[in-house]
Amino acid sequence: MASALAAVFATAAIPAAAPPKAYPSTTPSSSRPPRSVASSGGPCCSRRRRLSAFAAARDHPPSAPHGFASRLYVSGLSFRTTEESLRDAFERFGELTEVHLVMDRVAKRPRGFAFLSYASEKESKNAMEVMHGKFLDGRVIFVEAAKPRSEL
Repeated sequence: MASALAAVFATAAIPAAAPPKAYPSTTPSSSRPPRSVASSGGPCCSRRRRLSAFAAARDHPPSAPHGFASRLYVSGLSFRTTEESLRDAFERFGELTEVHLVMDRVAKRPRGFAFLSYASEKESKNAMEVMHGKFLDGRVIFVEAAKPRSEL
């Protein structure tokens, strides 16, 4: 019996090692090779997202909607941002008529967004184009035309 098994194994051809297959993009995610630690949500992931958001904001400033008003919506603000620091950053573009930093009533700190109003539409357009994607108090801010509540 042992000699029969030896004969079977001796006659079986052992194939040469084949090169590894390339993983096409249409294969299910379970058959893909494992990701490295850095790309699977490690500590540098939030910084990468923040920098990619900055690049997207820098490359694609928001377009002005039809019926553009002089009111702006500023998001991405730091919790350290104050109305004075907003006024200092934005008043170089023209006369600010309103600076409203939205506050969290419970935590007594800013919620991360604000509304600004300019005296003219030209000033607000200029502020939106220049300040969108810039850093303010250590955070990338996004400046857009404010939408009326009915459109939300």
